[in-house]
Amino acid sequence: PVTTMIRERAGNTALLGVSALTLATLIGIPLGVFTGSRAHGPLVSAARGASALLLAVPPLITSLVLLLVAVRTGWLPAGGLPDTSAAGGPLAAVAITARHLVLPALALALPIAASLERLQSGAMREALDDPSILAARARGIPPRRIIWTHAWRLSLKPVVAIYGIIVGSVLSGSFAVEIVTVWPGLGDLTYQALRSRDLYLVAGCAATGAGFLAAGIFASDLALAAVDPRIEERA
Repeated sequence: PVTTMIRERAGNTALLGVSALTLATLIGIPLGVFTGSRAHGPLVSAARGASALLLAVPPLITSLVLLLVAVRTGWLPAGGLPDTSAAGGPLAAVAITARHLVLPALALALPIAASLERLQSGAMREALDDPSILAARARGIPPRRIIWTHAWRLSLKPVVAIYGIIVGSVLSGSFAVEIVTVWPGLGDLTYQALRSRDLYLVAGCAATGAGFLAAGIFASDLALAAVDPRIEERA
């Protein structure tokens, strides 16, 4: 049955997507706050240049480059996910999965982190020009507190509004990364279904990807309502 085949692969795709999003958020959001709160400097220029490069390079190329580095150095597994049923315990299975997850998660997270950095940087610059932030500066509040407490919270609204689309697109569109890194997710299953011309399996994979996209947008709407309570009042 199609549902039986998709259930396991969807879990692997969700694991990859959540790991990549977590990594991208931890990199992109703080970096965007840093670049958005400073007009110039060597670190700001380096961060913006790296973001521009990662945005210009497709995830397919990023995956191939990271795969080449993994093969040449041997620091990480070159791809795939081995069977962990005979790993010797839950902790060993988690360690094996985590080690094989690093390469595809990093390949998927780097372009997303660059997008989040650009979004957060622009939103941060607009937040710093807000009258409330200017009034906080006039009252003598320390700049660090203004940036990381008041302005950052004010800049979350436009970022969260786009974040749901990013979440959904990652969970439903990580196919190229999965195929290159041989990660057993929906991307690899869709590729096999296309090669074998299995219409029902292709439709099932597409429907699951659409479900991931809808779930990501719904989660974004909930987060947006939490960030800006005025939305509920207008509704």
